[in-house]
Amino acid sequence: MTKYNQSFKQQVIEFYLQNGKNRSLTRQHFQLAKTTLERWISQYNHNGFNGLAVLGKRRIYSSEFKLYVVQTVKNRQFSAEYATLYFNFSNSGIISQWLQAFDKQGINGLFPKPKGRPTMKPKYPKMPPPPKTEEERLRYRILELEAENAILKKLQELNQAKMRKKQMS
Repeated sequence: MTKYNQSFKQQVIEFYLQNGKNRSLTRQHFQLAKTTLERWISQYNHNGFNGLAVLGKRRIYSSEFKLYVVQTVKNRQFSAEYATLYFNFSNSGIISQWLQAFDKQGINGLFPKPKGRPTMKPKYPKMPPPPKTEEERLRYRILELEAENAILKKLQELNQAKMRKKQMS
């Protein structure tokens, strides 16, 4: 949710225009930060009242569009603020993030990052595929029997330890 809706922004701009474009009076009357008022005035001057529109929820931009914006800003040497007006964004933060990502990681920095928790590895290894030859089948059976034997030996050891513990108490 935005802090200021479009009708409030229009009211501020109308007050600003009616009072001889006096920025300090407008800021004091509406108790606004200087940069906020400056941004709204720039948006109004560039796009009219449509430039003050609240753009809504977060938008998802393609990596091609991000690259186009970054290249335009770098080739034409736009400031982030001017690029905000040129591309009709609500603020310059998104463009600054794209420029920073492009400078650090190149074009890969503009691709979307995976979100959420990464998938977990299974606790137990997958079973090997079924044997194809008789020899493989027999080797696999030997491994199964050895594992079963080891489990039974461990169980027997645990039972003996339990019995010893009972006898001592």
